[in-house]
Amino acid sequence: MGTRMQSVLCRLAVSLAMLGTACAVSSPATAMDLVGYNHTNQYVAMYVVNGYPGGDILRHAGGGSFVCCIFVPREWQPGMTVTVKWTEDRNASPISWRTRVVEVPPYKPEDMGRFAVHFFPNDEVKVLVTTIRPGHPDYPYPSPREGKDK
Repeated sequence: MGTRMQSVLCRLAVSLAMLGTACAVSSPATAMDLVGYNHTNQYVAMYVVNGYPGGDILRHAGGGSFVCCIFVPREWQPGMTVTVKWTEDRNASPISWRTRVVEVPPYKPEDMGRFAVHFFPNDEVKVLVTTIRPGHPDYPYPSPREGKDK
């Protein structure tokens, strides 16, 4: 191997080592699981939050699976929003997306466990950074199963 090639490889190795070190330094965001809850009579075939894909959610169901990961700022700031897109048919061509810009309610660092997305009737979407689940007395939204018979 020539000296020029060794020099290029050495620079590449140093650059990669520096990049790895930079990634190890604490960042202003934390990775957490993304979980969806569907309070509607429609199947959510797929949803996306700020480009991070979630799974599918049956009617009046959810919370049974988590998708890794979405990155959320460690500190909540006023006016924080996310863009949520969802579709009932991911096999359509083109896919017909519904989109909502949703305000993220205040949270504390100790709340950072999962990023919950709730789909309600009339295309209403609410999100929440939380460590608790529907059914807990402090959870702000009902379980999707509660509206199943309505």
